Amino acid sequence: MNPKSSSKSPSRSGKLGSDFASQRAVVPPVLREVGKLAAGVASVSTNSGGSATGNLRNKYALAPGHSLMDWIRLGSSGKDLTGVGPQAGHLSVTPTELALHNKETDAWLCIRGRVYNVTAYLPFHPGGPEQLMRGAGRDATALFEEVHPWVNFDQILSKCYVGRLKTHVEFEPEEVFKSQKAPREPPPPDALNVAPKAPNEETVKNATTKEPILLPKFDWIQKLDYITIIFYTGNFSNPLIEANRVDERTFHISLSYKNTVFENEILFSDKVNWPCQFRVGYETGKVEMVYKKCQGSIWENFGVLKQTSKSRTNSLVEARLKCRVVNKVKVNHNTVLVEMERMDGNKSIVPLGKHVKVFASIKGQELVRSYTPVPNSLFTTFRNQPYTTDTVCLMVKRYPDGNVSNVLGDSLTGDTIIISKPLGSFNLHSIEKRETFIILAAGTGITPMFSVILFLLERRIRKCQHLRLLFFNKTPDDILFRSQFDELQTQDPRFKIFNILSQPDGSWAGLKGHISRSFLEETIADHLRDTTYVKSDIYFMVCGPTIFTTLTHQLFKDLEFKDDQVHVFLG
Repeated sequence: MNPKSSSKSPSRSGKLGSDFASQRAVVPPVLREVGKLAAGVASVSTNSGGSATGNLRNKYALAPGHSLMDWIRLGSSGKDLTGVGPQAGHLSVTPTELALHNKETDAWLCIRGRVYNVTAYLPFHPGGPEQLMRGAGRDATALFEEVHPWVNFDQILSKCYVGRLKTHVEFEPEEVFKSQKAPREPPPPDALNVAPKAPNEETVKNATTKEPILLPKFDWIQKLDYITIIFYTGNFSNPLIEANRVDERTFHISLSYKNTVFENEILFSDKVNWPCQFRVGYETGKVEMVYKKCQGSIWENFGVLKQTSKSRTNSLVEARLKCRVVNKVKVNHNTVLVEMERMDGNKSIVPLGKHVKVFASIKGQELVRSYTPVPNSLFTTFRNQPYTTDTVCLMVKRYPDGNVSNVLGDSLTGDTIIISKPLGSFNLHSIEKRETFIILAAGTGITPMFSVILFLLERRIRKCQHLRLLFFNKTPDDILFRSQFDELQTQDPRFKIFNILSQPDGSWAGLKGHISRSFLEETIADHLRDTTYVKSDIYFMVCGPTIFTTLTHQLFKDLEFKDDQVHVFLG
């Protein structure tokens, strides 16, 4: 599908400006919309710090300090609301175990197969703790569907998510009927007239789909002073890459994708220097690692490669990594860039759209906050670089009461920061066949979009034709990397940015206000104008504070966009 070229500039009509201006100072309507998402209430009162809900089924006066906004603040504080620490989101809970958590001091429930620890949410529930306790310790799906099936429970309870409900004990038949006799050795391949498989043709079973997965194909090329190792992981596989040095000739490379970890051990023919440099082609899945030879010469062979694989387990996901701060740069009045490298000497490439958790111990309590790494090119210029970032670069906005953000913001070169391995649900395959995109970001919700924008504009096989960024902030001073985005818009006509402010100063001539249905409708119409694309062709990506993502996601549902057209980044 080839879009027609547009001869008109993007519409920035006065109607949009007036629509936003009318909303700018009116916060309660936005809160009412989110209140409806949260509990089907008729209104949300914000008088004297308290909150009373007008739920048509149950009227319950919440205590002061327990409004929806207070719940959102608690969820964003870094406090562990799951009660299970780093295992949160990865546990398999049996019905027997779920039944043990049926008290107000320890309340778990299950909705549509997802188990949540709702203990902290009880005093915030608009229908009252007693109503929520009706589902404690059991599968509350039927109860939920009976009372308010329209509520986006996963958005509201995302910080309480423990794991999936395991409805039966899983086992492998061979474990039950295993023979006591020693297994016979398999016949040699030549006895069956079958050629032995080459290492890069070996297959394994995916633990989730039970389908065979090919080990990554391997290749190598060399020059007099360099040797390049190449792995082919598959189109849009978006792998996590980890590499370390065993000695001057032996190196270990781990590639994680499709719920499988592929371990590759290379013994080079001769000595090479460390670290290497990485080039990752996310569109093709091509991973290149460039090593400098210790002595310039042409080798007869690269050496020896050993490949194995294993399922990606919770223990691998939950690993914590010690990192050292190596660079820090001020971005604006309250935001900094912090660059870290792993202290174990390993190098990592974080997949596009994934986030890491940062752990901080304050007054004996462990606090956690999620951050999406950004490309280290932001330290100099917002452009693709010859080599892929192999450090962890975080953009951190400091908040007066933000414990973790202040730890990162106050960090100095050489300080130690503890982070998790990459996490997140973003699937790069979801945009493989898309060509036109709208991105909505609020504040530091722009962080996952940096890498995504560069990737989309770099695609070659199925090129991105239109990319529109709607960037919501409070004041002009809050707009991060404004000049860099403006420069990108000038250089690449496919990319257009629209800055929308909720608290502009008198000199601001741009768009004003908050996200709304009318704004989305006009934006989509303008995005499609003078092209051959239709609404179902657009792919949306959303990131920002919980109140922003919740409301925006609901607006897309109201506008009847399909789930496979929208991805919401959640921490």
